[in-house]
Amino acid sequence: MTEICSVILAAGSSRRLGFNKLTLKIDSEAVIRRSVVPFIEAGFDNIIVVAGPHMSLIAQELDGLAVTVVHNEDHRSGMSSSIKAALPWISEAKAVFFHLGDKPFIEKKLLADMLEAYRTTKKDIVIPVCKGQKGHPVLMSVAPFIEEMRGLHGDKGLREVIEKHKEDVLFIETDEDALFDIDTADDIRSLTQRGYNIEKGKR
Repeated sequence: MTEICSVILAAGSSRRLGFNKLTLKIDSEAVIRRSVVPFIEAGFDNIIVVAGPHMSLIAQELDGLAVTVVHNEDHRSGMSSSIKAALPWISEAKAVFFHLGDKPFIEKKLLADMLEAYRTTKKDIVIPVCKGQKGHPVLMSVAPFIEEMRGLHGDKGLREVIEKHKEDVLFIETDEDALFDIDTADDIRSLTQRGYNIEKGKR
């Protein structure tokens, strides 16, 4: 049995920016690749990337990495459908990281800290926070929650499960990089202001 799985949710259509934000290059590396690599660097060997209508673009950006790209055919139904698309791949695992493909600045140290907290406490859900705001990834036990995950609908994602099990949640402090995602042109401008070289993503 694989103890820890990692699921990267990357099925969004990125309509707001006019191109696929996950293929945006930050210092010559695609956002989706930057989001996945820390899990490889942390030593996790069962990494599932759930893609949607741009699956071929996502797969191209992940070329050479030891990941499995899964197609979510029901991506229009929201984030919950991507979580459900990953379930066959994680059902035998002890725990799973759920991360978002548009959050490119997490580091392997955060993943290691979360896993250590999970293993040394009796909490089934570990979430990074910064200044009271929840970030990603979320680490959670599989067995206690898999049936609830199968019943998810719409774009709420894991929030519904987490809200029902607040007593099982452990928060660990991290920095703002666990919160940063790419949704708007302002987010991209902020990267330029931070000194990153930005190349527009593919359509």
